[in-house]
Amino acid sequence: MNKILSKLGLTPKKPKIKPGKSEIHLPFSRSGDDKRSHDRIQPDSQAKKTMVGIQADRPLGDHPTKSSSGDPLSCPECQYPLRVQPSKSSPCPNCGFLGSRGNKEDTVYDPGKTVAVSSLDTTNDPGIQEFKFKLIEESSNSEIKIESEDPEVILNRSHLDPNNMSISGEQHVLIKFRLNKIFIEDASSNGSTFIQVKNIMMIQPGIRLILGNKICLFNLLDPTLKSPDADKATRKFGGFDLNVQEGASGFALVDEKSGKRIEFIEQHVIVNRANLDTGNNTISGSRHAEFHFENGCWYLKDLSSTGATFVQVKTEYQLENKMKLVIGNKVFRFEYDF
Repeated sequence: MNKILSKLGLTPKKPKIKPGKSEIHLPFSRSGDDKRSHDRIQPDSQAKKTMVGIQADRPLGDHPTKSSSGDPLSCPECQYPLRVQPSKSSPCPNCGFLGSRGNKEDTVYDPGKTVAVSSLDTTNDPGIQEFKFKLIEESSNSEIKIESEDPEVILNRSHLDPNNMSISGEQHVLIKFRLNKIFIEDASSNGSTFIQVKNIMMIQPGIRLILGNKICLFNLLDPTLKSPDADKATRKFGGFDLNVQEGASGFALVDEKSGKRIEFIEQHVIVNRANLDTGNNTISGSRHAEFHFENGCWYLKDLSSTGATFVQVKTEYQLENKMKLVIGNKVFRFEYDF
């Protein structure tokens, strides 16, 4: 071919090779070729050992530190992988081991046995050991002692005052003994069971209150607002305003005997003799009770010196020692330490 090209006056072109480029060798690319040293996998004495606690895709700074023997550090107590030796400043996060010179600290993980429910003490208060109590009539200081082996006791007119028609003849109050505590629940037909306000108690619309010797009905001012149990249907979107708290507009106290209605438009109100019943000495002259609205609910707190603020028993209430009760038209003091 070259002779033919030379006779025609043509010179064959030589292939150009760019300088600086070396031949590329792929491992085991030619048949019978010896394995090149740079393609061989170097022997490693640790290759067959499982690397405890080391993840290949994490930086070396996160790996457990090796001890002087070359093995990763681990807790002497529970063998949990560690980065530093356990000490008082850096206990084992798994078992709380503090090192040879320390003890253990409580940690989130507790490998101990599950504690039986019967051994738990949720109140740290031994409470009442026996179901026995007494009701002391305030006016005559007479005592009514009750002891029962049953967890529930029903009291009625025959137990409390045989001739008092304001107390139900069959069942007026239900006293329960549960979890070393005593509870009261109204069982009367006329709802004439009241419990003395202790600390702060939440009150609902439609409940009756006793302030001094006045019985008042507690209602919200907004006449269109329904009670919490009046409508169970889910509201449609747009049917409520997130910025408006229902019941925050105020409340009214309606005297059950005279029907007189007293309205309060504030969210924090202190009632006394002047704004409830001028001249009524059973109501404190300066501060008798406090009403305040918080988180969508109304709360009541007694401020009187005589403790003459009561709430109608609608649900189950726990009875505290020396707490007063109004049953019918009689005032009793509840006591259990005898």
